[in-house]
Amino acid sequence: MSWTKKTLVLLPIAAAAVVAAIWWSGELPSDLNPQQTRPTLVIAEHRTARLQALYQLQPKLEAELGVRLKIVEYPAPPQDYFTKLVTELRAGNAPDVFTVPRDLQVDDLAAAGYLANLTADVQAWPGYQQLPALVKTLTRASFDEQVYVVPSIVAVEQLYYRHDLLTAAGISTEQPKDWQDLLNRSRQIKQQMGQFPLMIPAGLTWGMGSYTEGFRYLLASFQDYQLLSTGNQYQLNDDAVRQAFGFYQTLVQEQLTPVNPLLNPEPWVIPKYEMFPKGELLITTCGSWCKVFDWGPGSRNPIANVDTSVQTWKFPSADGGEPFALASVVYAWAVNAKSRQQQLARQLVLALGEVDVALAYAVKLGNVPARLDAKEHPDFIALDSLMQDHALLTETRALRTTVGSNAMMAGVAQASEAVLTGRANALQAQQQLHDYVVNVLGAEMVEQQLAKTLPLPAALATEVEKN
Repeated sequence: MSWTKKTLVLLPIAAAAVVAAIWWSGELPSDLNPQQTRPTLVIAEHRTARLQALYQLQPKLEAELGVRLKIVEYPAPPQDYFTKLVTELRAGNAPDVFTVPRDLQVDDLAAAGYLANLTADVQAWPGYQQLPALVKTLTRASFDEQVYVVPSIVAVEQLYYRHDLLTAAGISTEQPKDWQDLLNRSRQIKQQMGQFPLMIPAGLTWGMGSYTEGFRYLLASFQDYQLLSTGNQYQLNDDAVRQAFGFYQTLVQEQLTPVNPLLNPEPWVIPKYEMFPKGELLITTCGSWCKVFDWGPGSRNPIANVDTSVQTWKFPSADGGEPFALASVVYAWAVNAKSRQQQLARQLVLALGEVDVALAYAVKLGNVPARLDAKEHPDFIALDSLMQDHALLTETRALRTTVGSNAMMAGVAQASEAVLTGRANALQAQQQLHDYVVNVLGAEMVEQQLAKTLPLPAALATEVEKN
């Protein structure tokens, strides 16, 4: 299947935006002052921590490149940022340089013609050889294998659990080896502590997070499953999808997860910011940012001694494989394909991929530098406990997506909501996901060959198979 620069419908969970070609006209100097006669590059940034990092780096970047950076502040929430970015790309008002919030949004933007092809620039950049193989893969669009973004920081995602409380209750904190082990541990927590043991995000109001922070973990639990077929189609008929919904179904039916908060307008607030700090929820999926933003000293409801009180497990496998951590390339830098300052913009995104820049962002955001040579930088020690997450980069997993990823994620949100509310069992939820994606993207984007149905793992079978 060949995707070229064409108009597409981007489908954020909250709103759709039509993609079209755009360009940015650079700012003209107002006088002949040497500082103001430097070429101007317009760069978009958002969120307080990210803005602080960029303003801190601005003098250095301007001096290195001989440019003036005009920083445009965008809305803070990631979905609002992305919606405004697409709107301005569509209207022709977008900056020269901007970030793509998550790697799974690269395909839509690249296929629409928004992003400059950076393949030659990146491959000639010394930093490229310092990127783990998985990170390199996530910078490329699946439909043409060309590079469209320069990675700076990576989110490493695992299970986070209350080590202090489980230890006090005499419950094992050993790494769960598979789904059954995790479910048995959850059942023990519920029985002994009387609290909800485990949350994996799901439902409509969590939006794209129902996939990125939830369903993605379950799909990645299968050693041989990939979300995309060799023909670049979504593999939604695979039995791994049914079993993933079966895991949700078990959590709901055995009351191992808090359902009502997941149906709220902001479903992350009660479980992550209230229940987990209070010890009313013991295990949740989360990422390297969580000990900073979710439970760190400056968070809404900080956990005392968070680095020791909260620890991590890799996510256990479903089929006998090794437990794993996930990786997401977050806020990678891209060049507006219609920027009038192409050469300078390309130089800027490569400069933004350097280790000192990545460290400035990583420390403030709780993520890790994308480059492996970051560990040789004298400031690397400032990452503190995040250095352990950085060490996992060479062994992390990810699931590639293709054009229409927002439709796929919207389908996951809807189907998982049906499981949460008891309106669908695992097989019905799988069918709902399949039908939604076909209706939005067309049957040609979904692999239609039915996979052989495999028995559910013993830990899931009892209740799921009844329904």
